[in-house]
Amino acid sequence: MPLIGGFSIGRWFGFPIRIDYSWFFVAALVVWTFTWREFPRVLPDHKQSTYLAMGTVAAALFFISVLLHELGHAVVARARGITVDNITLFIFGGIAQAREEARHPFDEFLLTAAGPLTSLLLAGIFHTARLGAEVVSAPTPVVTVLGFLALLNFVLAVFNMIPGFPLDGGRIFRSIVWAITGNLVQATRWAAWGGRIFGGILIVLGLTALSRGILLGGIWSILIGWFVVNAASTSFRHFQLRQLLGGIRISRVMTANPLCVDAESSLNDAIAQYFMCNRQLAYPVEIGGKIGGIIDIAKVAGVPEHLRDVTQVVEIMDPISKQNSARPDETLADVLGRAETACPCLLVLTNRSVVGLVDLNEIGTWAGRVKKLGLLSISGDKWGDDGPLGRQNLKAVVQPHLEESV
Repeated sequence: MPLIGGFSIGRWFGFPIRIDYSWFFVAALVVWTFTWREFPRVLPDHKQSTYLAMGTVAAALFFISVLLHELGHAVVARARGITVDNITLFIFGGIAQAREEARHPFDEFLLTAAGPLTSLLLAGIFHTARLGAEVVSAPTPVVTVLGFLALLNFVLAVFNMIPGFPLDGGRIFRSIVWAITGNLVQATRWAAWGGRIFGGILIVLGLTALSRGILLGGIWSILIGWFVVNAASTSFRHFQLRQLLGGIRISRVMTANPLCVDAESSLNDAIAQYFMCNRQLAYPVEIGGKIGGIIDIAKVAGVPEHLRDVTQVVEIMDPISKQNSARPDETLADVLGRAETACPCLLVLTNRSVVGLVDLNEIGTWAGRVKKLGLLSISGDKWGDDGPLGRQNLKAVVQPHLEESV
């Protein structure tokens, strides 16, 4: 997904809610569209200040609706034992970022269907509110906004049910094919092709609209089509990568017994005694004989040189968290999501004791190697579990490079 970084705005039902910086562009565009195009068209002869108020309120409630749609996915995922790291609003809507794939077709079906069902429920709520507003003779702008939100949530549900990966409809289609065939890889391939075809249709429709002078609608259709095509291909490759890395345990790729730096050391001492003398990019931080966090070279580099002698390691370290730590029995697939964190390494912990360090760049190294060998092609049948480049055979190629030294 095209996330470019962002910030947290709190938690809903225990899930961190994040705003990606790209969201501000679409938020401004939505407010502008509602204020200067849609509401003046359906409700003429009102003041511009009225349209601005309507557009702002409608946009805010629409984005809350998108969050609730993703929250539907997240709540059901958690109920089915799947960890959701956060819910993020970004330029093309929202995404509940799950740490792992569903384990069974029924789980996939349930957690995916929860999103569109939530949108349909919201559409019903807004429609009922609109009818109630008419009964009590509420101001026309209020009735219009409620009706508009009912329509938007209905369209959101219908659009997401199109059977193309990674849209909800594509994931539901995948779960059905998976249940029938028992082959998750084949099901994902078919769903991904559905997404690419649907995205291509949107691009063609967008180009047609542009040729007829429909500028805004054409551009949006092309952008969404491009996003769906790109997301379908990327999601399938990411899925394949998870399938491969799911057989490689952290204990096989970690640096065992890494050097640790004392929390009270100055940054200059840490640079002289550790960062310039060893290959490690990050170091566990000892506080009173126990590991309290991790410090990496980027953190040190971010401190001005004239302050490094008076700044202690403990002042800039990252405390131990789920995002910067892992267990030896986890796999590289389990920590893929954590590769997006600022720290380039993960602490490998057993009962709060450090037993190793994992360089997340190694995931990229293996991914690059697999890509260079052409093993992640979305076309053809090379990737079947039993095929010549299937997961079992590919593991046989990769695993010899990862054997633990004894």
